[in-house]
Amino acid sequence: MNKLKLVALFFIFILAAVLRFYKIDKVPASLNWDEVAAGYNAYTIANWGADEYGKKFPIVFKNFGDDKHPVHIYITAAVVKIFGFSDYSTRAGSALVGMLMVVAIYFLAKEIFKSELAGILSSLFFAVSPYAIHFSRGLWEANFALFFMVAGVTAFYLGLRKQNFLIPLSFLFWGLSFFSYHSAKIVVPPLVLFLLVTHFKEFIINKKNLLWAILITIFFAGLIIKEPRILGFARINQTRFPEEVTQKYGGEFGTIAHNYKDYFTYSYLFEKGDQTPRGSVKVIGEFYRIDFILSLVGLSVLFVKKKWEVLTILFSWLLLAPIPGAVSSVDPGATRGIFMLAPILLLSAYGATSIVQMLKQNWAKYLSIVVILIFLGWEALNFINYYFNTYPVKDAIEWQYGMKDSVAYAQKHSDYSLVYMDKIRQQPYIFFLYYLKVPLPELLRSVKYDQTISSSYNTVSSFGKYNFGNWDPIESYPSADILYIITPSFYSGLRYISSFVVRKLVKYPDGTDAFYLVSGK
Repeated sequence: MNKLKLVALFFIFILAAVLRFYKIDKVPASLNWDEVAAGYNAYTIANWGADEYGKKFPIVFKNFGDDKHPVHIYITAAVVKIFGFSDYSTRAGSALVGMLMVVAIYFLAKEIFKSELAGILSSLFFAVSPYAIHFSRGLWEANFALFFMVAGVTAFYLGLRKQNFLIPLSFLFWGLSFFSYHSAKIVVPPLVLFLLVTHFKEFIINKKNLLWAILITIFFAGLIIKEPRILGFARINQTRFPEEVTQKYGGEFGTIAHNYKDYFTYSYLFEKGDQTPRGSVKVIGEFYRIDFILSLVGLSVLFVKKKWEVLTILFSWLLLAPIPGAVSSVDPGATRGIFMLAPILLLSAYGATSIVQMLKQNWAKYLSIVVILIFLGWEALNFINYYFNTYPVKDAIEWQYGMKDSVAYAQKHSDYSLVYMDKIRQQPYIFFLYYLKVPLPELLRSVKYDQTISSSYNTVSSFGKYNFGNWDPIESYPSADILYIITPSFYSGLRYISSFVVRKLVKYPDGTDAFYLVSGK
């Protein structure tokens, strides 16, 4: 590899690091409830070796009753143990695997396309991808699942060529992907099976590697047997289609088919992206428009050159990726469809590589690279500008903004004998545990769980002096010893509003009211 390529890879890696680590504690605007829950459980694991319920080193985290996966929490626990507990360290593990994914995709593209340029362009496209950047900047289970999937495929291909330890390592990565997110359970096994069938002779030639691969598979199978909840049955029950939806599309199968095809619409992929809360910025596609053109070129060239193995693996990968979202959500969701990221960007990078290689003159090759980089850079700069400047202001409410400031005020003014927080933001207790850094033994001594029908949105009723959603906010009693944290709608409806004093008004970044912190005069 010449110096120019080394320099290019170095700057791509630095670019990927900056786009993932810069202000990750502030963009997106704040940590959402899932991030805070994973972060607090990572904190308790790091310090007491147990989750928030006191269970020692669980395989599945009970969380809010939706059985969270362990990989992102244990990795975050390691980061917290080394660097301390903060918003930054909670998201840092995801940013790190996002950076490593840029490296993994370089080696994968270089290996399957047999091209150094394809590897460099793949790493660049991944580094600046709006899809990849967004999911690397939050503590998303899906981001870890994607990384270990990509790392597994990369290690497998490199291991086949070198016949070394990378083959069993690929099985370790795939197992970690399986234990990272629900979508991996649908996408990873058939894709791995395809790779094994395609390369069966090369796979079994080294008996030592084969034995280690089998042992690693048995290990993960044993974990499933020990804790079958990892298979996601609780989540399946939470994502059933409403009857009116299935009737609209002609039954369960018709609904799934309708949902599946929506993942391949131009609007979702290249124009507006995921429209669900937190899934994307909602005004820019999951991929850039240049990816649309280049991926079609890449797909066409693979077909013309009859590169059937690469074409089949990428096409199979792409067709499998939307299935988890199609069977669980009416609208296309970037989180559940995250495995689409790799095949589309690989095809896009190969398309760009093919255009360059078709040209005979060196000046034409360099000019084509410059043109591609200009179009890519223009789209990337538009996204980055929106993401770092507009998105944190416009969509702060989607990230439960204001909870951190509310907890900080309650912590600073510790003389209140009771604190009440309404449950409109769902699971408000976890923000208090997280930002107060409540020691696990202290939590377990005083926690009271919500036994009402709203428990799925408010798991904990109270702990210590903090109470969540177990009172009528409208009838709040004005006492100087009690702090109430309520939303504007509840504040305006207080029966005894004239007897309250607003101690602090928490505002969203756009200046609108988020929370009123009030007590009696």
